[in-house]
Amino acid sequence: MDEITAILDSSRPIADVISDLKNKSVDVPEWSNLLKDYEPTKHKIVDDKETRKDKVKSDGTLEKASRIYIGLEKLLTKRTTEFAFAIPVRRVYHNTEDNEKRQKIAKAIEAIYKYARIDSENIKRGNAYFASCEIFTIWYAVEKSNTLYGFNSKYKLKCKTYSPMTGVKLYPLFDEMDDMLAMSFEYKKKIKDKEVTFFETYTANKHFKWKQQDGVWESIMKPEKITLFLGKIPGAYAFRLLPIYHGLSHIREEIEYTLSRNSDVIAYNSAPVLKVTGELVGDEDKGESRRLFRLKNGGDVSYVSWSQAIEALKYHVETLLKLFFMQGQMPDLSFENMKALGNIGFDARQMILSDAHLKIGDESGAWIEFFERECSVIKEFLKFMNTDWKDEIDNVEVEHVITPFIQNDETAMTDRLIKQNGGKAIKSQLETIKEAGAKDPEATFKQIQKEEQALQQVRMNSLFEGAE
Repeated sequence: MDEITAILDSSRPIADVISDLKNKSVDVPEWSNLLKDYEPTKHKIVDDKETRKDKVKSDGTLEKASRIYIGLEKLLTKRTTEFAFAIPVRRVYHNTEDNEKRQKIAKAIEAIYKYARIDSENIKRGNAYFASCEIFTIWYAVEKSNTLYGFNSKYKLKCKTYSPMTGVKLYPLFDEMDDMLAMSFEYKKKIKDKEVTFFETYTANKHFKWKQQDGVWESIMKPEKITLFLGKIPGAYAFRLLPIYHGLSHIREEIEYTLSRNSDVIAYNSAPVLKVTGELVGDEDKGESRRLFRLKNGGDVSYVSWSQAIEALKYHVETLLKLFFMQGQMPDLSFENMKALGNIGFDARQMILSDAHLKIGDESGAWIEFFERECSVIKEFLKFMNTDWKDEIDNVEVEHVITPFIQNDETAMTDRLIKQNGGKAIKSQLETIKEAGAKDPEATFKQIQKEEQALQQVRMNSLFEGAE
């Protein structure tokens, strides 16, 4: 009896089965701890009553200490995801040349990704992976007749991603060869104003589901066979040992405390201070538009202006911000920074973003493995959805290409491609018209041809008249 079969033995108490399934095979940080850095409202400064003490004034009113919190970890997570997936992941299909069936298979796989809205799913997965360190995307078939994939299909493929960010605890179970034996996840739902804990497990051919009420686990369904038997877990799992912002939170914390302390100083010194030199004669006369003071022996009245060393503060905060983004290998793409660059060329933009591109190149390895596992699951589903293709599907090779974000310069790109093409056009006139957004590209193309023929005729007639 193999390990997973022994764990899921129906004769065992459910509590023991779930306890064994919760023995996680990988060591990732707890999301509850990471959330303290990721979510700005949970930063230390928000609840710090020791170094950021509120003051009680003489009249009994409470003057709260300034608590400025900044979501740099969340911003770095979003930036990394955007650099990785703002330009959608491209799939290149190989071994399909001169084989019509394989070409249809490639189009079907691409259609599955399209109708599963994989580009928006990648953005969600990227944020969850870089922030909470693990994700699991499950693929499942829904019985619904359609022709979305280029053939008559009884099923439609969908996907759903689970991560600690969405309140789901993941429990992967691997063997000694790092092959996944089971994938389990735990989550909570409200049912009739009562919170119920659910626990689900997927193996290569079975799906188990339990729920816990009043501290007791019970099965809510018999172990069901997965809709389409794949012989593998119908999903892909990815994890990382540390979040993308690991080691940078102390820099963010220093910025928060620096700005908060300075905010208190500004608030304290914002009220004007009046300096009186000499002896005051009588009381102050208050008119509607001015105040009058009488002083002896050349006395003077003036406001004391507060001079703050703002340059030192500005230098300190800017240096910390630079250190944060430099160690995160992401550029600070704030409006002020981008405005300062001016209208620079395409090559200069690539050079500025080279550190970010190296970072995405470093991260892309784990993502490519994840995408390849996911693609193999889709292929297995496709074998059952169209049995005529079963023998050819594995012959279609799929290469996943992650392109780091760069703001395109169409002029530079076009010039480069034309030069590589020997100075010849790289697009047909009809393709250009389509990209321009014409409502009826074919009609527009014919009209342009008609106008060009008319213009050519006019020129020919002018030549003949000149010759006469």
